[in-house]
Order: sequence, then structure tokens, then C-alpha cells
Amino acid sequence: MFAFADETGNSGRNIFDENEYFRLGAILATSDIAPHAQAALSPFLKERSIERFHAHEWPEDAVAKLGHSVLDALEASGAWSFSLTEIHKPYMAPTKFVDVIFDAGENKAVPGNWYWDELNRHVLCLTVDSAMSRDTAKLFWNAFLGDDFTSIATSLDLIEAGMDKRMTPSAVYKVVAGAFDYARQKPTVFTLANTVKRKGYQANTPNVVAFTHLFQAIHDFASEHSSPPERLVHDKQDEFRTTLAETYEQFGNIIWHDPMDGSFPDASLAKYQLAQFEMPSSKDNAGLQATDLLLWVAQRSPRSEALAPLKARLKTRTDDFKLSRRMSELIVHVNLLRHERQRGVGSP
Repeated sequence: MFAFADETGNSGRNIFDENEYFRLGAILATSDIAPHAQAALSPFLKERSIERFHAHEWPEDAVAKLGHSVLDALEASGAWSFSLTEIHKPYMAPTKFVDVIFDAGENKAVPGNWYWDELNRHVLCLTVDSAMSRDTAKLFWNAFLGDDFTSIATSLDLIEAGMDKRMTPSAVYKVVAGAFDYARQKPTVFTLANTVKRKGYQANTPNVVAFTHLFQAIHDFASEHSSPPERLVHDKQDEFRTTLAETYEQFGNIIWHDPMDGSFPDASLAKYQLAQFEMPSSKDNAGLQATDLLLWVAQRSPRSEALAPLKARLKTRTDDFKLSRRMSELIVHVNLLRHERQRGVGSP
């Protein structure tokens, strides 16, 4: 199989810039879709005497017409899907805070199920997010990036002060208070743990978080279609070229297995070789230009009647992943409903 990836909204480690969302889109296909995309794009490019296509440079009706041609070409090429990862960048602060402070492997005051269980982990993320002001989020984020546990400890105090005890369930507050106390008592443990987590696969930038999620999407697609990965093509980058290449080499062969019960997933190593990783200019790869088009359509609210049908058509082929407060709320809601149904089945 082949993967062609493009991104938008990249601001590196600055998760508080005015563009709050980072998105990574990827066309996953059982065949090399670049020639098919080239055939669909060429008439448009030749007619306008341009070298490559960027969706944001053209009106919606032109993008819509070309977009349908691209989708037709993809469907004729074989099995394919569109992987879309969307990250609300400021929400990385509370989620990383939970990762640093509530990891039960390091914080002995945290019961294991409060970190490894999906429902409890997202409850913690929502609790921290509600108590974390923008200034506190910036304080923690900069402290995390700088291995400054003194400032992380200050953020503990500010978050604790920002919690509404009347609205926080007693069980949640007990876990939070216990975790904070332990962190204050054992600062060296968290300084070392923070250093390892900050340096381990650099998952503190939205683009790398999204990139690692793409690995799983690739494995899932490869398994579904019995088509081992051959090439992973990412739009050219200078600033993150080395980081993305190293991340893929170190973690690209890890496959996560969802137990489907809210518990922490198991992991295994892929039995096939990693795909060849390339970062050409989109000017030289029509597959990347097609990805640019689909990513632009996926994130845009249509302003014309022409674009809406294309967006709806693309949605039927899209597998998405979102990191945001809204998604944490949805995960908590779904898990609570499942627990309610399970209790209902067992009740008289």
C-alpha cells in the first residue's frame, strides 16, 4: 500500500498561536495513486499554465469540479481511504499535563485504572482543562518543554486553586489531590520522567502527534486490504524533516490493538518492513497535490452549492481522529452509556 500525507496549521511547539487547529490528511491506497492523480490534474494545470495545484488559490467551484475528477481517479485506482487527524493545539497542554503528572507508573498515588482506563483518563483531562487558565496552560507548557519542574509545581498550585470542589466528583478530586501531593513530595522523579517523555519521540508538537497516529492508520489499512506498506510520501518540510524521519524509523512499526472495552490497548511489532519514507516537493508528486485538495475540502465549511456534494462524497471515504475537549467529552459520554447498558443487562 501507499500513503500520501499533507498538513496544515503547523506551528511547531507553539500551541497557542492564532491558528488553533493542526490537521494532517493522508490518502491511503493499495496502489500508487500518483499517476492516476496526475491524469486527473493535468488538464487543469495545462489550461492554466501552472506547475502544481494548491486548493486555497482557487474558487470553490473550480476546486469542486477538479475534486470530483480526483475522486473518480482514486476510485478507479483500487481500494483507498482518506485519513484525517485534527488536533486542537491548546488542548495538548491539559492532555500532556495528565501524561506527566498522572502516569501511574511514576506517580504512586494514582490508581492504575485512573491512567490506563480511557474513561478515567479523559475525565482527568477534562477536569484539568476546566481548571487550567490560558496563562496556567502556557506556564505548564513552557515548563514541560524546558524540563522546569519548579514551574510545573507552580502550575499544580494554580490548577488546584482553579478547581471547583463543589462541581468536582469526590472520587475525581481525591485522585487529583493525591497525585498533586505526591508530585510535590517527589519532584526529582517527575523531573527525570519529564525529560524522558519530552525527548522520547518528541511527541510534544502537534504535527508529530498526528504523524504517529498516521502510522496506526497505515497499519489498519494494510491489514484490512492485505497490502503491506511500500511507500510513505509526506509533503516536503525543512524544519521537521529529521524529526519526522527519526520518529518513523523508531515508532513506525508499532501496531496498537484496541481491546474495545476502554482499557489501555496492547501493542505489537509489524511483521513487515517499514515503508520507504520520502519527502518530495508537491510540485513533483501529483499524489501530494491530490492530498492537498482533499485536506482543504475536508476542513472547509462550503460557501457554495458546488463544494457541498464533494465534501459529502469525501466524508464517506474518511476515517478521522480528533484531539480536543469536545472529543474527550464525547469519549466520556460513550463510555458512560456503555457502562449503563452493561449494568442494565445484568440487572433483574
